[in-house]
Amino acid sequence: MNRRRHKKSRLGCQECKRRHIKCDEKQPTCSHCAITHRDCHYVSSSAAAETPGATTATATATPESTHHSDEAHSPIFAATVRAGASSTVEPRIISRPYLTCWTGEPLTAGLSPFPNGTVNMNHMEFLMHYKFSIAIPELADEFDTAATTVMTRMSLQFPWLLHAMLAISSRHLAVIKPEKAGLYLSEAFQLQNQAISIFNSERLHINETNCSPALLFSSIIGRHMLVDTLAGVEADGSVVLDSYCHYVQIHRGLRAISTDSWQFLPESEMWPFMVFGGIHKPRKGRGPELEGLRRWLHESQGLDDEGLEICLKGVDLLQAGLDEIIAAKTPNRRYQMAFIWSVCNNDRFNEFVMQRIPQALVVLAHYAALLHHARGIWQINDAGYRFLHAICSMLGPSYEDQLRWVRDLVFGPRPGPVG
Repeated sequence: MNRRRHKKSRLGCQECKRRHIKCDEKQPTCSHCAITHRDCHYVSSSAAAETPGATTATATATPESTHHSDEAHSPIFAATVRAGASSTVEPRIISRPYLTCWTGEPLTAGLSPFPNGTVNMNHMEFLMHYKFSIAIPELADEFDTAATTVMTRMSLQFPWLLHAMLAISSRHLAVIKPEKAGLYLSEAFQLQNQAISIFNSERLHINETNCSPALLFSSIIGRHMLVDTLAGVEADGSVVLDSYCHYVQIHRGLRAISTDSWQFLPESEMWPFMVFGGIHKPRKGRGPELEGLRRWLHESQGLDDEGLEICLKGVDLLQAGLDEIIAAKTPNRRYQMAFIWSVCNNDRFNEFVMQRIPQALVVLAHYAALLHHARGIWQINDAGYRFLHAICSMLGPSYEDQLRWVRDLVFGPRPGPVG
């Protein structure tokens, strides 16, 4: 397969040069190092000029830019196979960063594959219950059985994938069997932590053999974290936002795994399911539903040009999701954006939310529209209602006009004045 060499950045940080990826040259810490929690170091421009060949290690296709390729490298997006200049370029080997579990606590490597080294009957229940559509419901229904078979076979070779599958299966059982929710939630939490711990202990290098399992692992863990984040939405808006921002930060680390895996996928077993199963890149948002929000952002005070562009990108992605909901003929595929909007946004959007910048919070409130439309999917349920209620309570009455459209959609229109 022809592969395109990435465009090197001569002034990029040493870590990006070592990994053979394009650096955005932000200082003191570039976006790649910030996302993956790596030490970011730059050499002086004069030193870089003296050693132009220092970073000419073999490379293969990588993202042109993190900010311009967010959608294409999402865990569930397919991408167009890109032609390259040479078919003899060797695949690059990438060392993976350590992850943390969604609670924020560091995990210890070297744990046994199952608690106390045993497999119990619950684990068998989770395995028998598991289907690919439990983790990724966007896949077209006709591919579910085949994808489940392929994924289960992969999991026998990669214990971290097996644990991730068992974990989200248990999390699903906690929803459909509420009388045993306590047991299932506890098992799901332990299995998820075990999955991440085993993955970390292997210090995995992504290649043609493990790219599909690594991509599936990052997808399932990311979904599991989203389920837990949305399930924990309470009335306290500050707690909701802190939990949401933490989820986004951790999920960005998972996205790095999927980014590294993507170049190898066209030759993998999972590629046909992604291409023909309806997993695809969304169109640019074109509908009129959020025009009022766009106008308000342009007229609002306090954002510089870059900040405005970041918020407008979030709105455009929301509109693309709404367009898919309106236009898509398949019942599940149209809800893709509800799951990936948070990590498709520019990195700085999450910073704006952490800083409680009103424009970002108003845009985030409109994310509840996608959650509301996808409320029939077990991973979301009534999270849209609770999410919007929490943000509205934090913003207060000053932003009622800006939130009217999404409030009417999620809460229902308010009755007009009598008489």
